[in-house]
Amino acid sequence: MSRTKRGAGPELSEPLSWNRICELYPDEWVALVEIDWVNDRDFHFRSARVAGHGKRRKEPMVQAEQLWARYHAIGHFYTGRIQAPLVPLLFA
Repeated sequence: MSRTKRGAGPELSEPLSWNRICELYPDEWVALVEIDWVNDRDFHFRSARVAGHGKRRKEPMVQAEQLWARYHAIGHFYTGRIQAPLVPLLFA
């Protein structure tokens, strides 16, 4: 993602499928806008525009910060495999 002119905010990608987003930004956090959801019950969507991306969780949201004035929702997702702890966490 590159930035546009000063103050214009981040440059958005073209609409992309989740598989394509994962190919372009492997093992990265992404901020997505204009998400075309299949339904309102699960994660599946037809396409979305990438507004920011990065290896650290915070990076894409910082990149997309100026877009909150334009979008009421910004999706924040990880394109890699999520790994659970090997030992369950127990709380007493």
